[in-house]
Amino acid sequence: MDDETDTSNRLSRRWMLATVGATSTALAGCTDLLSGDEETDSQDDEDPDETPSDASKRWPAIDEGELLSDFENLDEWFPQDGELSAAPDEARIGSQAAVIESDGRQAGMDIRFSDGIDLSEWDTSLAVKPESANKIVVEFLAPDRDARLNTVRTVPDEYDGWFRLDCGYEHKPEGEPDLSNVTRINIIAVGPSDGPTKMVVDDLRRTEGADNGKAILAFYGGHDSHYDIAAEMLAERDWAAAVPVSPDRIGDSGRMGATELEELRDRGWDVCSYPRVSAPLPEMPEDRQRQVLEHNRDQLANLGFEDGSRHLFVPDDRMDATTNEVVRDVHESAFLFGSCTSGVPPTGMDTIPLIWGPALHNGVRRHINLADQYQVLTVLRIPRIVDDDDVGPDENRMSLDDFEHLLNHIEHRGLDVITPSDLVDGTFESDDGEDENENASDGRPEGTILEAGQSHAFEGSGTDETPTFDLDDGVLTGSFSHDGDGEFVVDVIADGDGSDDVLVNTAGTTAGESIMAVEEGTYQLEVDADGEWSIDLFQPEVHANDLDELPVEATGRGSAFVGPIWTDSDARLEVTHDGDGAFVVDGYSADGSRESIINKTGTFDNSRSYHSSGTIWINIEADGEWTLTVTES
Repeated sequence: MDDETDTSNRLSRRWMLATVGATSTALAGCTDLLSGDEETDSQDDEDPDETPSDASKRWPAIDEGELLSDFENLDEWFPQDGELSAAPDEARIGSQAAVIESDGRQAGMDIRFSDGIDLSEWDTSLAVKPESANKIVVEFLAPDRDARLNTVRTVPDEYDGWFRLDCGYEHKPEGEPDLSNVTRINIIAVGPSDGPTKMVVDDLRRTEGADNGKAILAFYGGHDSHYDIAAEMLAERDWAAAVPVSPDRIGDSGRMGATELEELRDRGWDVCSYPRVSAPLPEMPEDRQRQVLEHNRDQLANLGFEDGSRHLFVPDDRMDATTNEVVRDVHESAFLFGSCTSGVPPTGMDTIPLIWGPALHNGVRRHINLADQYQVLTVLRIPRIVDDDDVGPDENRMSLDDFEHLLNHIEHRGLDVITPSDLVDGTFESDDGEDENENASDGRPEGTILEAGQSHAFEGSGTDETPTFDLDDGVLTGSFSHDGDGEFVVDVIADGDGSDDVLVNTAGTTAGESIMAVEEGTYQLEVDADGEWSIDLFQPEVHANDLDELPVEATGRGSAFVGPIWTDSDARLEVTHDGDGAFVVDGYSADGSRESIINKTGTFDNSRSYHSSGTIWINIEADGEWTLTVTES
């Protein structure tokens, strides 16, 4: 099957866009000490059919970390939207597991910690068996529903067996959680729309977290653009990646040959198994599944890609319990769509979730931000890269501009870009164990931070282009007005060196301000308008005594910017917006870096982290009233 057109890509995007939120009851009550002894015996056998004893562990229970609940005492747990009962025959550890079930779409349970527990330097995981569930939500209230983090893990349709769920954080729906004070954990199964829903759980525990957030870039199919474009851009950053390929596609038209793959291998890349199959693996007999996986693994190893052949990228993102059992026998790690981050290293190496990389505004940037803030792993699937400006969301390709934006965002957030072999071999920790931005500044600057630059003024009517003009390194502010009913969009286009950016994106009769970082070079404005407009550009001189100290509060309507602000650490933004249209918040630094913080439509009331320090500005594009509070993260 050609991975350009296979149904897995459409299915993955459908799953990604259909993420279901889950609700839970208000916090009440408390628990005594958790049940179970944290000193547990080693796992004797991973045979799923073995009858357990009180001292044994059955896959996917693990030995690592610290036990939070073994589900021996169900009085610790409170049912939500369903019935909670013991499942002795399903025990993974001890004498029983727990089953939660309902006749409706959702069934959940929660455990409460009267004194709070500290998960700030820990990853959380548990054994789950989604007998009738296509999504699993784990909520961490830290300390309450107004400050919580969510895991939202998509489950393949056929999967109804056990696997290990690593609770990477996929969404921060409210506030700024304090993981040193987690007062409740909700575990929720989301099933078919008309029910029933049923899930078995066991062995909830925490394991030590990583020193820094991680990312794996997986260049599916080994296309020429992955070598000609992506590999060089990664080499500039001293990054390595994964190339999932089918051995029988190596050297096909438009794809890398053995020589190019060997070169990438020698740079530290993993050339991984991604079998081309005529039918999804779960539709094959078990012996045929094993034959396919072993054949592809061995072919890659024989071609000199032994390290990469240990890792599987599951074709069609389809897996059931039988497939999982075969995968565990044949490979040391396996990746499939799950639209979630995970702990580092994952405790479930055979079901590591990934997300569709081109979805920059539909989860990917949020995953990167959360991976940075909470030191977890995001795995990004990258399709063929094309030099097109407009690539539709359902197309199996990624524009060069979007790919460059993705790399810049990963770099700016300071994630470690690693390979599957780094996960398996334990070589994923940072070289210095320290965030590169922690020492970005030795203190508040003195004197002049930025010299004054150029200034220009333009006016016109309707859609037009301005004459070219020169700009210096630094920041560029724009004051604008528009007298019309339609869109008013102003693009700053670089002529040669420099980067294109959007100065204004609003509509209707409006006046406001905007700011952006620019490099020295020649530029031109492209204006899309339906009425008269004027634009004044100015590169200000910035002095140390111009800098505002945190906290900073601001309110406004429409487009504006806030700053310059001085911060010696990452910043936290509390933001609201009451408009119906686009709401975009970007951060700019005096060093020329840019981070997209919010890109939403309609009302907004939430917090975001901004991974930068030094002299910064916050730029807001809005069609309604907004509020902004900037504090230390």
